[in-house]
Amino acid sequence: MKFFNILVVATTTASALSLSNYFASFNQQHQQQQQQPEILSLASTKPIPGDSPIELCDAEIKHLVQFDSISITPNPPTAGQNLTFTASGIVDQDIVDGAYVEVDVRYGFIKLIHQTYDLCEDAAPKVDITCPLKKGKQVITKDVEIPQEVPPGKYIVLARAYTKNDELITCLTATIVFPAA
Repeated sequence: MKFFNILVVATTTASALSLSNYFASFNQQHQQQQQQPEILSLASTKPIPGDSPIELCDAEIKHLVQFDSISITPNPPTAGQNLTFTASGIVDQDIVDGAYVEVDVRYGFIKLIHQTYDLCEDAAPKVDITCPLKKGKQVITKDVEIPQEVPPGKYIVLARAYTKNDELITCLTATIVFPAA
């Protein structure tokens, strides 16, 4: 359960809460910047059972987490409403101090966030857990507030988590479209 809470922070809270810091100046910055499109490198993706846009990325590589299912409600997410995230799966080994997650959030081709978080130091306190994260079957449900200020458009979230020895814990990606009001 502990690992999945951190993963939820990486894939949903990081995007939802961190994005709110950008929304006040987003339109002004967008008009001032002309960026070349960058392609998100995902190698290969595979759907995860359940009701969500979240997919396993880097699917050809062994992951230390095997997901049984991931579901979100509502699907698709709605600006200004809480999002309930439910995940189940198996963690193959204990995750200890030094593990980290790289998070990228894009609005179309514009990179909004590129941040590396220490799973135990940065993310764990936000979800009231401690390390090491024990191996075995895990099931979690987490509610995340989606800010009302989310501009309409297509968001791409990518989170790759690694052990302290750079073994891939998991790679998750999602494309979420917030419609115009």
